[in-house]
Amino acid sequence: MSTAQANAEMKSWDEQTWDGERYDEVTGPKQTVGGMTTAYTGDLEATGDLRFVMSYADDDSCVSTGYEVVTGTLNGRRGSFVLHHTGGFHDGAATGTFTVTSATGDLAGLTGTGRLTWPRGEPGRFELDYELA
Repeated sequence: MSTAQANAEMKSWDEQTWDGERYDEVTGPKQTVGGMTTAYTGDLEATGDLRFVMSYADDDSCVSTGYEVVTGTLNGRRGSFVLHHTGGFHDGAATGTFTVTSATGDLAGLTGTGRLTWPRGEPGRFELDYELA
């Protein structure tokens, strides 16, 4: 088993309630859908394109699930892979876990799980424990 670590920088964010309002213009409990583009640097040099669904209990916390297509280089091997994310936002930080669901190119056969920690206003931290057949 190998471990890859990378910093994550948000490049774009789009989130709306199910009826099309901006997520930050609706207070209290709500459900949203959206997308985020991320640049990864470190053992993973890549761009991630995430689509997610979130459920907010209040304005300061939520749970989420989504899928991210990551395209680039993982420890020198080029390709793309899909991550299934589950997590949420609590106490000023987004945290979650993910599982590799498929991979292509030099990364075909990639399996693994990982975690992401992203304090508000700071770079995120990505860690992937993986095997590559």
